[in-house]
Amino acid sequence: MSNRVRMLVIGLAVVVIAVLVWFFLLSPLRDDIATAESQIEEEQTRLSQAQVRLAQAEATREEGRRNQARLLELAKIMPTSEEVPSLLLQIQDLADQSGIDFIAITPGDSKETESLGYRILPLELEFRGTFFDVSDFIWRAEQMVAGPGRLLAVKDLDLGLAESASAAAAKVSPQLSVSITMYAFVAEPTGAAGSTAQPAQTTGSETTTSTTQQ
Repeated sequence: MSNRVRMLVIGLAVVVIAVLVWFFLLSPLRDDIATAESQIEEEQTRLSQAQVRLAQAEATREEGRRNQARLLELAKIMPTSEEVPSLLLQIQDLADQSGIDFIAITPGDSKETESLGYRILPLELEFRGTFFDVSDFIWRAEQMVAGPGRLLAVKDLDLGLAESASAAAAKVSPQLSVSITMYAFVAEPTGAAGSTAQPAQTTGSETTTSTTQQ
């Protein structure tokens, strides 16, 4: 066999081996690599989607916490029951801070409001104090909602001198006799429609809280 024929045979063998290697080894390996890359891309897409859902869930949970805190605040601002004893204590604290002297606090009967979702609880307040003390008390009462505390609104205000004119003139800030009609608000229970069963009412004569002037 001549050298030329030998080289052709060797070249043909090399080509055959290369073709066999390609079809039986490299081609399946390339397919496996392509499949693996496709699976990696799918998993990355799923991971990204899962991260987005997780971020949304975290945002929803945080919003739920804020809403829950807000609901607790609203329950203090406008409770679903009158809670007269605690309301009287809050008003008494305001009086102590303002320096006025209470004579009496008389809660009235709560009043329905048409389709507004709340009731009005009137309070008749009688006390003595200087003009500045009265002004401070009213300001504190209307700002109590920022505490948060009960939502209060002053409806009527009557002022008069608690002392004789000569005694009052001798003072820079004379003592005043004050009568205030103040409104507290009570939320209707969620889902209540039409007329709602009233909680146990207390008449003014039964709930008057009096403080004897020293």
